[in-house]
Amino acid sequence: MSSVASAVTAISTALLILGLAVVLLLTPVYIHAALDDAGSAAFLGVTPSQAHDLSDRTVRELVFGPATFAFPMEEGGPSFYNAAEAGHLRDARAVFYGLLAAAAVALVVLAAGVVRSGRAAPFWRAVSRGALGLTVAFAIVGALFLVAFDAAFTLFHQVFFPGGNWSFDPRTEHMVQLYPIPFWERTATVLGALTIVLGLAAWWLARRRAVALERGAV
Repeated sequence: MSSVASAVTAISTALLILGLAVVLLLTPVYIHAALDDAGSAAFLGVTPSQAHDLSDRTVRELVFGPATFAFPMEEGGPSFYNAAEAGHLRDARAVFYGLLAAAAVALVVLAAGVVRSGRAAPFWRAVSRGALGLTVAFAIVGALFLVAFDAAFTLFHQVFFPGGNWSFDPRTEHMVQLYPIPFWERTATVLGALTIVLGLAAWWLARRRAVALERGAV
């Protein structure tokens, strides 16, 4: 396996693991628990089930469209999100779809690699390096978020939302009431932990496969 192919395989492995971790955190099972833990209902002045419904509608538009984010809090009422909040959510959707596209390409690359080189130890060594590299990177980033969450949170938004439309008033704007800072603190922690667990699992399995092939055991 060439050095370029090895690098592409490693990067694809990291992207696929990260994409999977993010998608898992968009499920109601996780989000509802995180909303309750963050006290979203109290910030909004609604019941937990209403907060869950508002979040479910937000996530549906984020993932499936139409991405207008113009739904009301109550039937016949004004839009739950103002224009600036809806604009930021559309920007977040673009970032999310960028990650999904990268993960989809990574899946195709890895599937082709399995077909062409699935019985070659270097392929699985490259997979294991990608998984381990992602694990180490997230351990470092996770430590940064743990010791300096505000600075890391700000840096993340400056990188991915350079337009600057990501700062909102928690006293008046619904997006940061539905998804307050405690929600993001928990989500950053869970995303980091989940990515590390998935990365270590992929590293162990790929390394085991490579060793077996090198020994001629398979």
